Amino acid sequence: MKKTIIYISFTISAFLALVSCKNELEVLAPGKEMVSVYGILDVTQPVQNIRINKVYLNDKDALVSAQDANDINYGPGELTVSLQRFYTGGTSQQLTTMGNPSKKEIVLTETVVATQGGTFNSTQRIWQTTDKLYHDGEYKLIIKKTATGEEIASAQNLIIDSVSTSAANAMPFVYFPTNIAVYPNHGQYITSGSGITPSSKYIDYSILIASPVIKFISIKNAKVYDVVMRFHYSDSLTTTSIPVFHYVDFNFNSVNGNITKIGEALNVSFLANEFYTNLEREISKQTVPNLKNRKALYMEYIIYAGAESLYDFLQVNAPSTTIAQDKPYYTNIKGGVGLFSSRSSSAVTKDLISGFIDKIACHPSTFPLLFCDFTTGKPRAISCP
Repeated sequence: MKKTIIYISFTISAFLALVSCKNELEVLAPGKEMVSVYGILDVTQPVQNIRINKVYLNDKDALVSAQDANDINYGPGELTVSLQRFYTGGTSQQLTTMGNPSKKEIVLTETVVATQGGTFNSTQRIWQTTDKLYHDGEYKLIIKKTATGEEIASAQNLIIDSVSTSAANAMPFVYFPTNIAVYPNHGQYITSGSGITPSSKYIDYSILIASPVIKFISIKNAKVYDVVMRFHYSDSLTTTSIPVFHYVDFNFNSVNGNITKIGEALNVSFLANEFYTNLEREISKQTVPNLKNRKALYMEYIIYAGAESLYDFLQVNAPSTTIAQDKPYYTNIKGGVGLFSSRSSSAVTKDLISGFIDKIACHPSTFPLLFCDFTTGKPRAISCP
């Protein structure tokens, strides 16, 4: 009977990619296990998650095995998973947890989570920690068999720090986190009295043929960047006075930076009219009973910066554009397959100018969504060009 390799594929949120199955990956004896790892450390997040599954050969149909939680998951307490930190190029263990003056190893806690249904069983065992990671150095992932203490897999990767910023770029899309007067966040604008915040500092996509640009700066050790423009809004219902808050994402293609440069000017752009058509497309997927109207709130810009190993993973696992579908697979796991990498994110929020709020209320694409205009605080009676 034909042997099947059970190889978990992973879905990346924000950085989306799949680990492809290689029919030629005949590196295992029948029945012998190897680990499949997916973990991206992000120092800007409160929880770090590592997903570890089994890779092995058996006589079952691949789809049948993929749906069997026992075939793809390790048992409770079977693995011990830890993180150690090193200075780049060094071999001496360093402190791992900010705020702890003596901790040099993080032992992750295992838990079982329910994932979205699909090819693989939705019951997945992951390992996680709430320790606050340092923003520099390298973290090493170590996976051991608990019963014997045998190290069965490891990986090491540079940490990515938060997206750096510079006051040298032009307004209004550059993030000045330490200079609120120059770049106030949502809710910090001065609307009355002396020193009113000028209109140029608000977001305005009301000119439909314009091509706004979102600018940002490259950072140390980062190779690939994803930009998300997130529109925040609220629903008012006829059954309650409490608004329900939502958001819609506008995702851009990844931008590749020069890993040897810091402070390189990077950007993404779009046609302003696409904002409205994307908004209509995404909100129309929802069913909202008892909707009275909607209110445009503010815009959030999120920049994700990923390490070179993440870039390599995405490149290798990108869809083939040729007739030849036989592709290599990427792994940086010693003793296993998969990915251990790092990323970081930075976000800034900005308020919307009144004319932009009015355009959302009356644009032909978003007019049926019942957004209130700025002047009356009610939905428009008719659409506008």
